[in-house]
Amino acid sequence: MNFPAAAKIAAAVKAAPRLVLATHAEPDGDAVASVLAFVHGLRSLGRAAALWPLDAAPRRYSFLPGFDELTAAEPPAWRDGDVVVALDSADVTRLPEPVAAFGRDGGVVINIDHHASNPGFGAVNWVEPAAPAAAAQVWAVLRELKVELPDAAALCLYVGLVTDTGNFTYSNTNAWAFEMAADLVARGVLPVDVERELHRRYPAAYMNVLGAALAGMTRRGGIVYTAITRDALARAGATAENTEGIVDYTRRVDGGRVGILFREEEGGVKISFRAAEDIDVSGLALARGGGGHAAAAGCFVEGSLADVQEAVLAEVEDWLRRR
Repeated sequence: MNFPAAAKIAAAVKAAPRLVLATHAEPDGDAVASVLAFVHGLRSLGRAAALWPLDAAPRRYSFLPGFDELTAAEPPAWRDGDVVVALDSADVTRLPEPVAAFGRDGGVVINIDHHASNPGFGAVNWVEPAAPAAAAQVWAVLRELKVELPDAAALCLYVGLVTDTGNFTYSNTNAWAFEMAADLVARGVLPVDVERELHRRYPAAYMNVLGAALAGMTRRGGIVYTAITRDALARAGATAENTEGIVDYTRRVDGGRVGILFREEEGGVKISFRAAEDIDVSGLALARGGGGHAAAAGCFVEGSLADVQEAVLAEVEDWLRRR
């Protein structure tokens, strides 16, 4: 496959004295893996590339090469000519504030993302909803840069791809995903090893909070939902990162059309929407200041868990009646 937009990004990368790579808050596997894959690829070319550290990268991705640098590094001091590469961030407000401020103050930001809701906030943009993952865009750009992928970059790219496609089961799985996967496996990535790392070594805290979420799962018409309170997290010995992926269980219930996870936070509720059939739930999140994909989206709503949950459930019920 050819990606004309990747050539534009590659040209901007080549022109930068140094690149600072950043991604969104509460990063998922695609976000973490995309940043790490890009930095490994750039450094293999001898390019200066710095990582903007993540405060809360999920430990389940700690097997990825460079993870410790990504989580432990100090924010790099800005240099003249720096260019930021923002990866997998649907909106500039989801980036770390110093990075967002860099763009507001006239700094060059290269925006690489696959969320349809992305407004194109960069000086250079590649917003590609057809991309199965941001990692797939990174793969295309590194190919355009003629990078001979180091093993570390190939592993990270594969992890980004499989986490965002649900091991090639989500609706964003396409020919691009399989071409990329074939390339990475040919380079030595072992899918069985990735599967072992991602899905056979869950911490006990994750299993505890998953059990609580499953026990509270409820079907209301075409909606399947569950909630995780702050108290439930504490009882499970878990943190917010231990809730990643739990929402996907809501779309496995027979008869459900939309799955929802309500996670209580300080001052409000984090809401994750999932489509259990071929409908677009991104508008539900956009209407409340969030964003995402057709099949997976999210937002944050201020208020108590009980009030937010009831309001959102009523809204989604009405939304489904019109479909």
